[in-house]
Amino acid sequence: MSLKETIARRPLLAILGGAVGLGVLGGGIYEARLLGGHSRHHGYADLLSQLNDPDAANRVGGRVLDEAEVFEPQVVAHELRRRLKGRELAAVLADDASQGRIVETGGWVLPETLALLCGLAAKTG
Repeated sequence: MSLKETIARRPLLAILGGAVGLGVLGGGIYEARLLGGHSRHHGYADLLSQLNDPDAANRVGGRVLDEAEVFEPQVVAHELRRRLKGRELAAVLADDASQGRIVETGGWVLPETLALLCGLAAKTG
């Protein structure tokens, strides 16, 4: 049995896309911490301040909201705070990717936590 027969193409591409996205996101997080980001979302500032580019987050989040059946900001914020408690965003996103918590929305392949953050930004922005 060859390796090609044992690995399905779509999950492999999703994982690879997620890994590339994590690298790009890691660089953005690093720069955002150096430059210091500010958020206009007071109720969720602790979460949304971790996003490097609010405009891009709103665009991606708009697609997340379009595809979500239900999106309750308070429930999402509670879950995000639970996931991020005492951890760096990059570590949480890496865990998402390694555990297969990857979503595809609007042509983007994203770790689930990042998709939720973007959806929260769009919903409250």
